[in-house]
Amino acid sequence: MLELRNVTKSFNLTGAKEDLRVALDHINLQIESGEFVTIIGGNGSGKSTTMNILTGVLKPDSGQVLLNNVDVTNMNEHQRAAYFGHVFQDPMMGTSGDMSVLENLEIAYRRGRKHSPFLWGFKKSHKEEFIRELKRFDLGLEDRLNQKVGVMSGGQRQALTLLMATMRNKPTHKTVKKDYITFSEKDHDVARKEFESVYKPALTEFKKKKHEIRNNKSLSYKEKRNAIAEAYEEFDKKVRQFDLTKQILLLDEHTAALDPKTANKVLELTDKIVKENQMTTLMITHNMRDAIKYGNRLIMFHTGHIIFDVSGEEKAKLTVEDLLKKFDEADKKAVEM
Repeated sequence: MLELRNVTKSFNLTGAKEDLRVALDHINLQIESGEFVTIIGGNGSGKSTTMNILTGVLKPDSGQVLLNNVDVTNMNEHQRAAYFGHVFQDPMMGTSGDMSVLENLEIAYRRGRKHSPFLWGFKKSHKEEFIRELKRFDLGLEDRLNQKVGVMSGGQRQALTLLMATMRNKPTHKTVKKDYITFSEKDHDVARKEFESVYKPALTEFKKKKHEIRNNKSLSYKEKRNAIAEAYEEFDKKVRQFDLTKQILLLDEHTAALDPKTANKVLELTDKIVKENQMTTLMITHNMRDAIKYGNRLIMFHTGHIIFDVSGEEKAKLTVEDLLKKFDEADKKAVEM
């Protein structure tokens, strides 16, 4: 679960009291795991400020940001990178134009996870996975792995950015343990003992099986390798039941700079990726039809407040006219105040 609790944020570029602008005014928002939330609102309503506070780009003036009920308000942006994928409106952001498609994908695959700087390189299995995923975009990117991203079209670059944002390398067992202790609702010592009570016997069993397989003279080298791989997958599966930190996807008008055909293609694939991976997702859009069509919950911001929050069947019944009416009512109320 992701939560903003009584969050406020103001900006003042000049220092003058009359220039103080409240971007978020005591916002309370809970996003349940697996929810796909579309966010609409006028310019300056607080949408992007909310995104930046969630990722740690901005710190709130007051209030808390919680991830799995753990206060991460003071966690730095780079520390949160393992838990958030962010796609921006500008296709130039989120990728390195001087690097190839393959290099950008490999960096994204390792994002937010510790690895040795001496192990840099491209694994064949990674490349095969990248090609498989790129084919889904139907933009020919799978044939341009060695091309620099800077010469690609905006649509191609944004599609690549989306894939990079939703690509998360499996965390190490050490990281799974650390995150389970941090984000579990249980006492830290209890969580640690619970993890180790499964991890240690599973590791011992895996080592035993590996030893038996290696000493089995009736098996060929290939058969031994496959058997060890199967044994490791069984061990790995037991450990990953403790992985609490599923990635959260943040989409900040990520199709606004694309032509209509490419935008529709990216949106459809976004929806498919989110559903397949059951990703918790927040998508800012100015397109009210898209806000209604995608996701299972819709939130409307206005002058730093959440003025409308609807989900399920009630959201599915919404029309563009309904949303326009909500905007008009909010504007009239603001004038009266």
